[in-house]
Amino acid sequence: MFKTEDNNNKKEGKLFSFFSPSRSRNAGLTKQQAQFDGKYNFVNFFKFLKNHFGDLTILNLIFILANFSIILVLFAVSGNTNVSVDTPASPFYQHIYSAMRYGSGVQTSLLTSVFGSVTQLSVPTVFTKILYYSAFTLLITFGLSNIGMAYVTRAMVRREHTFVWHDFWYSVKRDWKQGLIIGVMDCVVIFLVAYALMFYYSNLSAGGFQLTVMFYLAVFFAFFYFVMRIYIYLMAITFTLKTFKIIKNAVIFSLLGIKRNICAVLGIGAVAFVGYYLILMFSSVAMILPFIFTIALMYFIGTYCAYPVIVKYMIEPYEKEHPKPEETVPEEERVFIDRG
Repeated sequence: MFKTEDNNNKKEGKLFSFFSPSRSRNAGLTKQQAQFDGKYNFVNFFKFLKNHFGDLTILNLIFILANFSIILVLFAVSGNTNVSVDTPASPFYQHIYSAMRYGSGVQTSLLTSVFGSVTQLSVPTVFTKILYYSAFTLLITFGLSNIGMAYVTRAMVRREHTFVWHDFWYSVKRDWKQGLIIGVMDCVVIFLVAYALMFYYSNLSAGGFQLTVMFYLAVFFAFFYFVMRIYIYLMAITFTLKTFKIIKNAVIFSLLGIKRNICAVLGIGAVAFVGYYLILMFSSVAMILPFIFTIALMYFIGTYCAYPVIVKYMIEPYEKEHPKPEETVPEEERVFIDRG
């Protein structure tokens, strides 16, 4: 049921030692970091966050690196690769121009001064379209990078020492097949939900009870799926289950762990809210936050809230039904005794 993890054979090249600087130090957790009362509450969250602040920054950078096409699309949206052309500012320009060709006078001159102005239009170039098309690479990279994010943040929540760069790509290599399937499904659902929200919201002004109901149903589904996808990726890296079974369990856990799920939504929403207003007030500085920390922090909040639910309803019942034999260490093999 559980996926095996070959921690003893994890090796990391010197080229990537920068991304896991803790490898040059003594591996493991300090006594302060290892102290844990078993409660995943509000106070312990900040203790966990303090211990893994640097690792989350590295994890965020790796996620952006794996989904570099997001930056390319944002660059295309900014219009820097477009060209500017002159175009009539009024839709009546063609009619006024035709009237001017067949006869000029005070009336046509007046109409030309009002409706004959020209403005600049930003037109996408071939390079701009190429950048937009690069978004299709997310069908491959998005699911795999979420697998890596789930694996590393789960290790943080389980108080395991992490080698961020290696652990990220280790999980991608191990679960790439299911990660691809889930990633494609995830991208399609996110696109459809976003399209539905924009479509119904833009038509709310037209009125109608049916459109209003559909809009709020789309909002509800967006929040529900937002919670589901946290469990989907966590179960994908923890258990050997078919994709349909993972989705089914994610629906169940979204209901069973409603208290922790609400905390996850509120916490992630608070981070997004603060980040948004920081960008509005300090745009030149705060714009880089999503690329260095924000995304990993939001993912960590989701994992911190969701993983105890998985432990309660899947891991603990399984361990009760399949107890592990206790390992006894002979007295003569003990090297030292920890006296605290």
